[in-house]
Amino acid sequence: MDSGFVLLTAAKNEEKYIGLALESVVRQSVHPLAWYIVDDGSTDSTPHVVERYALAYPFIHLLHNQSGGERSFGAQYRAITMAYQTARKSGLDYDFVGMHDADIALQSTDYFKNLLAAFTADSSLGVAGGYIFEKNHGRWRSRPANSPQAVAGGLQMFRRRCFEDIGGYTPLRFGGEDWLAQIEAKRFGWHIRALTTLAAFHHRPTSSADGRLRGLVRLGMMDASFGSHPVFEILKCARRYREKPYVIASLIRFYGYVRGSMSMDTPLLPPETVDYLRREQKLRLTRLASPFRSAAKSTA
Repeated sequence: MDSGFVLLTAAKNEEKYIGLALESVVRQSVHPLAWYIVDDGSTDSTPHVVERYALAYPFIHLLHNQSGGERSFGAQYRAITMAYQTARKSGLDYDFVGMHDADIALQSTDYFKNLLAAFTADSSLGVAGGYIFEKNHGRWRSRPANSPQAVAGGLQMFRRRCFEDIGGYTPLRFGGEDWLAQIEAKRFGWHIRALTTLAAFHHRPTSSADGRLRGLVRLGMMDASFGSHPVFEILKCARRYREKPYVIASLIRFYGYVRGSMSMDTPLLPPETVDYLRREQKLRLTRLASPFRSAAKSTA
């Protein structure tokens, strides 16, 4: 029988938002057996905010990573790994491992209850989570990148067996640790599902225009480092035309992909992972093309 979950968070200089994340979790109808929050070298009051909640809620544990450097995806996932190692040594009996970004607040007080119910209903479900909402012109709107087939890294909940099958997260040069985790989960035969009925609010504002553009180039280079199929990448970038800056964001991400493809001799992932990803992408391209082929045959 399923026996609960642990929650993992890496936090660095999140004093503006971590209180919202903490409050949304302590209000849940189902609490984690333990929530390990790693302060990754904050220079603001982040650890003090966590300490106040830890005094009131014994399942919250504050850890300190003294080697925390600049904010980066690799540093974040190294801190998550530190938190998970602590969970494994705790002796707690848990069946699920959840991630929770320090700037994300859950909408419903039954978020975890409903998420765990989805796992109980499907024994093949390895990764699940809710949908991310971000503020746009004063209103909370579903993030354009949301998809039922992929779970945002800041909300990923793993069945423990799945998480250990894939060896946890692997820090990567251009980011994409959460994407790689999902690819590996599917490669091991697990299913992935994002639940549209479970909302979570992402509070950290978007980067400055210059920072946003650099981030888009990095995302394109990340796609190249994964060995993403060129045709799939074109469609992937085109699908994200609603991301700011509109249309331009898609073009800049594709520029990053081309730049990365030209500067890297081979993808940075193991060949078996790249092969699996490309087979999956080609299958999705075939499915997309099927209606057009059927229409062409009917008019021939």
